[in-house]
Amino acid sequence: MLVAMVRFPKVWLGLFLLVLPFFLTDTGEGVSASEVAIGGLFTGAIALWMIWRLAVDPRPLVRGWTDFLLLLFIVAAFANIVVAASNHIPLGGWAVDWSYFLLMLYYFPFREEFGKDTATFRQFIALAGVSALSMALYSAWTFKQKMAENMIYAYQIQASRSATLGPLFLLMLCIGLVLVFHVKWRAKMVTLLIMVVNLAALLLTFTRTLWVLVFACSALAMLFLRWKQNTKIILGGLTILVVSVSVFYAISPKVASVALVFVQKRFTSSTQLKGGDFSFETRIIEVNDAWRKVKQAPLGGNGLRSMFVTWTPIDQWHNRTSFVHIGYIGLIHKVGFPTALIMFCVLIGFSIRSIRAALAARRPHAPPLARSVAIGVFAFIPAMYINIFMAGIFDQRYGNVMFAFIFAAVALSEEALRRAQQDPPLESQ
Repeated sequence: MLVAMVRFPKVWLGLFLLVLPFFLTDTGEGVSASEVAIGGLFTGAIALWMIWRLAVDPRPLVRGWTDFLLLLFIVAAFANIVVAASNHIPLGGWAVDWSYFLLMLYYFPFREEFGKDTATFRQFIALAGVSALSMALYSAWTFKQKMAENMIYAYQIQASRSATLGPLFLLMLCIGLVLVFHVKWRAKMVTLLIMVVNLAALLLTFTRTLWVLVFACSALAMLFLRWKQNTKIILGGLTILVVSVSVFYAISPKVASVALVFVQKRFTSSTQLKGGDFSFETRIIEVNDAWRKVKQAPLGGNGLRSMFVTWTPIDQWHNRTSFVHIGYIGLIHKVGFPTALIMFCVLIGFSIRSIRAALAARRPHAPPLARSVAIGVFAFIPAMYINIFMAGIFDQRYGNVMFAFIFAAVALSEEALRRAQQDPPLESQ
């Protein structure tokens, strides 16, 4: 790994992207030995790469205030170890949670290695596409394995689902929706395949928020497309929906009927914010309990992996947990207002850069790949903020990998657009 990291960094980064389905998916049985090995390998590798890069390469690593704030957040979060020790939090658990933040640093080698020219940019998107396809297939296979255990009732569908990788599926759909109009027919077929598989995996999460965001993000991306392209998206979406439901009923009418009833109940429960939607009630109770802890230590936080007691309406018992579904409060609860504010500024900074890149991508000389990635990532940005509100994100492996990918995609598209502006004839495709 060390040799690959220094001499063949693309191999190292490609391997990282290809093992994401196994690294990001929870086993449901705590932290397994394989997760410890893979997690230690890749978090250790990025830490060593950062040290090597700063010590050997004279080129500046920090290229703007967003880069500086990202590194500052990692350092400030490490200082949280003092708070954790004073609150008697096991340092092993604290170290695991802090190591997740290191995954965001993959943004730097992604930017360095895949931002050299158009060819390397294509390699990055190709590897990301293969990784997204693998994650979607793995998620669908896991769902099928759980469903094979004598599925009869609707509640068993919810027990079989896994929403862990849902935001990543949505991110790939946003990029693919624009990319499919800017590539040749072979790449177009591959892109469509990846989109269909990711859409199926997203549906199998049975997460209402993500379903709604598919339409919202698509509408945002369509603002940057021509009306003929938008017509194709609408007609294609309706065709996929009709065909999918028809095939579902043809293959397994019983399961399809139960699934549709379950979907209907999922949406109708959203209108009952009191006594009906237990997920919403859980989040409200949970965030109130976490906020009480925040008020006790607003500056330094309570420490990563800090526990608090909250009532869970679904299970009808008091639960001792460190996870807060509303990620903004969860991060403040653990690291305090100042450190959390640094991270929020990082997200805002890359969001502003994403908006600028998407607007620049509308220019005639913009390379098709840069245009697709810039617009696709921008369409996902609102969903990113909503997912932080609904699913924590900051203390999740997939969340920090998602941040690294978004940051890198923004930087790579910016660089490609900048090259095209400087020399339009050479970069035009």
